Amino acid sequence: MNAFDGAMNALDDRFSFLSSTKQIVSSTNEEDKVIVFERGDLVFVFNFHSTNTYDGYKVGCDLPGKYQIALDSDAWEFGGHGRVGHDVDHFTSPEGIPGVPETNFNNRPNSFKVLLPARTCAVYYRVEESPEENSNEELVTTTNVVAEQEDTVKSAALEVDVVGISKQAQTERKNMDEETSDE
Repeated sequence: MNAFDGAMNALDDRFSFLSSTKQIVSSTNEEDKVIVFERGDLVFVFNFHSTNTYDGYKVGCDLPGKYQIALDSDAWEFGGHGRVGHDVDHFTSPEGIPGVPETNFNNRPNSFKVLLPARTCAVYYRVEESPEENSNEELVTTTNVVAEQEDTVKSAALEVDVVGISKQAQTERKNMDEETSDE
Protein backbone atom coordinates (compact mmCIF):
# COMPACT_ATOMS: atom_id res chain seq x y z
CA MET A 1 0.00 0.00 0.00
CA ASN A 2 2.91 2.31 0.71
CA ALA A 3 4.19 1.88 -2.84
CA PHE A 4 0.78 2.81 -4.29
CA ASP A 5 0.57 5.92 -2.06
CA GLY A 6 4.01 6.95 -3.29
CA ALA A 7 2.92 6.40 -6.89
CA MET A 8 -0.19 8.54 -6.34
CA ASN A 9 1.98 11.36 -4.95
CA ALA A 10 4.33 11.05 -7.92
CA LEU A 11 1.31 11.17 -10.22
CA ASP A 12 0.23 14.46 -8.63
CA ASP A 13 3.77 15.82 -8.96
CA ARG A 14 3.61 15.05 -12.68
CA PHE A 15 0.02 16.14 -13.46
CA SER A 16 -1.02 18.45 -10.53
CA PHE A 17 -4.48 16.90 -10.50
CA LEU A 18 -5.14 17.44 -6.77
CA SER A 19 -5.10 21.22 -7.15
CA SER A 20 -7.18 21.20 -10.33
CA THR A 21 -10.62 22.75 -10.29
CA LYS A 22 -11.76 20.42 -13.05
CA GLN A 23 -13.59 17.65 -11.20
CA ILE A 24 -16.25 15.72 -13.09
CA VAL A 25 -17.91 12.44 -12.17
CA SER A 26 -19.11 11.14 -15.53
CA SER A 27 -20.37 7.70 -14.52
CA THR A 28 -21.46 5.83 -11.41
CA ASN A 29 -22.75 2.51 -12.67
CA GLU A 30 -24.38 0.59 -9.81
CA GLU A 31 -24.84 -2.62 -11.81
CA ASP A 32 -21.23 -2.75 -13.06
CA LYS A 33 -19.95 -1.25 -9.78
CA VAL A 34 -17.77 1.15 -11.77
CA ILE A 35 -17.05 4.83 -11.15
CA VAL A 36 -15.44 7.07 -13.78
CA PHE A 37 -14.34 10.61 -13.06
CA GLU A 38 -11.98 13.25 -14.35
CA ARG A 39 -9.75 15.33 -12.17
CA GLY A 40 -7.58 17.76 -14.06
CA ASP A 41 -6.79 16.14 -17.39
CA LEU A 42 -6.65 12.64 -15.89
CA VAL A 43 -9.38 10.02 -16.21
CA PHE A 44 -9.86 7.76 -13.16
CA VAL A 45 -11.68 4.44 -13.54
CA PHE A 46 -12.56 2.33 -10.49
CA ASN A 47 -14.01 -1.18 -10.72
CA PHE A 48 -15.39 -2.20 -7.33
CA HIS A 49 -16.97 -5.41 -8.62
CA SER A 50 -15.68 -8.45 -6.74
CA THR A 51 -15.65 -10.80 -9.76
CA ASN A 52 -16.37 -9.01 -13.05
CA THR A 53 -13.53 -7.94 -15.30
CA TYR A 54 -14.62 -5.70 -18.18
CA ASP A 55 -12.76 -5.82 -21.47
CA GLY A 56 -13.54 -2.93 -23.79
CA TYR A 57 -15.30 -0.91 -21.07
CA LYS A 58 -16.33 2.43 -22.57
CA VAL A 59 -15.09 5.46 -20.66
CA GLY A 60 -16.18 9.03 -21.38
CA CYS A 61 -13.62 11.84 -21.46
CA ASP A 62 -13.36 15.51 -22.30
CA LEU A 63 -10.37 15.81 -24.61
CA PRO A 64 -9.90 13.87 -27.85
CA GLY A 65 -6.66 12.09 -28.63
CA LYS A 66 -4.53 9.22 -27.44
CA TYR A 67 -4.63 8.05 -23.81
CA GLN A 68 -2.25 5.79 -21.93
CA ILE A 69 -2.19 4.31 -18.46
CA ALA A 70 -0.57 6.54 -15.84
CA LEU A 71 -1.25 4.42 -12.78
CA ASP A 72 -2.76 0.99 -12.33
CA SER A 73 -3.49 -0.77 -9.04
CA ASP A 74 -3.28 -4.14 -10.82
CA ALA A 75 0.40 -3.58 -11.69
CA TRP A 76 2.93 -6.11 -10.42
CA GLU A 77 4.74 -3.54 -8.28
CA PHE A 78 1.56 -3.02 -6.24
CA GLY A 79 0.88 -6.71 -5.71
CA GLY A 80 -1.50 -6.97 -8.68
CA HIS A 81 -1.63 -9.42 -11.55
CA GLY A 82 -0.29 -7.13 -14.30
CA ARG A 83 -3.29 -7.58 -16.58
CA VAL A 84 -3.52 -3.99 -17.84
CA GLY A 85 -1.15 -3.23 -20.71
CA HIS A 86 0.90 -0.13 -20.03
CA ASP A 87 2.10 0.03 -23.63
CA VAL A 88 -1.44 0.15 -25.07
CA ASP A 89 -2.66 3.32 -26.80
CA HIS A 90 -6.33 4.12 -26.25
CA PHE A 91 -7.66 6.36 -29.03
CA THR A 92 -10.82 8.36 -28.46
CA SER A 93 -13.96 8.35 -30.53
CA PRO A 94 -16.19 11.42 -30.77
CA GLU A 95 -19.57 11.08 -29.10
CA GLY A 96 -22.92 12.68 -29.91
CA ILE A 97 -23.51 16.03 -31.51
CA PRO A 98 -20.74 18.63 -30.93
CA GLY A 99 -21.93 21.30 -28.52
CA VAL A 100 -24.93 19.28 -27.32
CA PRO A 101 -23.75 17.52 -24.12
CA GLU A 102 -26.96 15.54 -23.61
CA THR A 103 -26.22 13.59 -26.81
CA ASN A 104 -22.73 12.63 -25.63
CA PHE A 105 -21.67 9.45 -23.83
CA ASN A 106 -22.15 10.13 -20.10
CA ASN A 107 -22.15 13.85 -20.96
CA ARG A 108 -18.59 13.61 -22.28
CA PRO A 109 -17.76 14.57 -25.89
CA ASN A 110 -15.28 11.70 -26.39
CA SER A 111 -14.74 8.14 -25.22
CA PHE A 112 -12.18 5.34 -25.28
CA LYS A 113 -12.25 1.69 -24.26
CA VAL A 114 -10.23 0.03 -21.52
CA LEU A 115 -9.57 -3.28 -19.80
CA LEU A 116 -10.90 -3.05 -16.26
CA PRO A 117 -10.07 -6.03 -14.01
CA ALA A 118 -12.20 -6.68 -10.93
CA ARG A 119 -11.31 -4.73 -7.77
CA THR A 120 -8.88 -2.35 -9.47
CA CYS A 121 -8.47 1.29 -10.31
CA ALA A 122 -6.65 2.81 -13.25
CA VAL A 123 -5.70 6.36 -14.16
CA TYR A 124 -5.30 7.46 -17.78
CA TYR A 125 -3.60 10.54 -19.18
CA ARG A 126 -3.82 12.16 -22.59
CA VAL A 127 -0.58 11.82 -24.53
CA GLU A 128 0.62 15.14 -25.84
CA GLU A 129 2.04 14.69 -29.30
CA SER A 130 5.26 16.59 -29.77
CA PRO A 131 5.80 18.77 -32.85
CA GLU A 132 8.61 16.35 -33.76
CA GLU A 133 6.14 13.43 -33.85
CA ASN A 134 3.74 15.47 -35.96
CA SER A 135 6.52 16.54 -38.35
CA ASN A 136 7.68 12.92 -38.59
CA GLU A 137 4.12 11.88 -39.49
CA GLU A 138 3.96 14.70 -42.04
CA LEU A 139 7.35 13.63 -43.43
CA VAL A 140 6.19 10.03 -43.80
CA THR A 141 2.98 11.20 -45.48
CA THR A 142 4.89 13.55 -47.79
CA THR A 143 7.41 10.81 -48.61
CA ASN A 144 4.58 8.40 -49.42
CA VAL A 145 2.88 10.98 -51.66
CA VAL A 146 6.16 11.72 -53.48
CA ALA A 147 6.80 7.98 -53.92
CA GLU A 148 3.28 7.50 -55.31
CA GLN A 149 3.81 10.42 -57.70
CA GLU A 150 7.15 8.98 -58.81
CA ASP A 151 5.49 5.61 -59.42
CA THR A 152 2.80 7.33 -61.49
CA VAL A 153 5.41 9.20 -63.53
CA LYS A 154 7.40 5.97 -64.08
CA SER A 155 4.23 4.15 -65.17
CA ALA A 156 3.35 6.95 -67.57
CA ALA A 157 6.91 6.98 -68.96
CA LEU A 158 6.80 3.22 -69.39
CA GLU A 159 3.50 3.51 -71.27
CA VAL A 160 5.01 6.19 -73.50
CA ASP A 161 8.06 3.98 -74.11
CA VAL A 162 5.85 0.99 -74.92
CA VAL A 163 3.72 3.07 -77.28
CA GLY A 164 6.86 4.58 -78.84
CA ILE A 165 8.48 1.17 -79.27
CA SER A 166 5.25 -0.20 -80.70
CA LYS A 167 5.00 2.64 -83.23
CA GLN A 168 8.66 2.21 -84.13
CA ALA A 169 8.14 -1.52 -84.61
CA GLN A 170 5.10 -0.86 -86.80
CA THR A 171 7.10 1.59 -88.93
CA GLU A 172 9.97 -0.88 -89.31
CA ARG A 173 7.56 -3.70 -90.21
CA LYS A 174 5.86 -1.43 -92.76
CA ASN A 175 9.27 -0.56 -94.26
CA MET A 176 10.20 -4.25 -94.41
CA ASP A 177 6.87 -5.09 -96.06
CA GLU A 178 7.40 -2.37 -98.61
CA GLU A 179 10.91 -3.62 -99.39
CA THR A 180 9.63 -7.16 -99.76
CA SER A 181 6.82 -6.13 -102.10
CA ASP A 182 9.27 -4.11 -104.24
CA GLU A 183 11.34 -7.22 -104.93
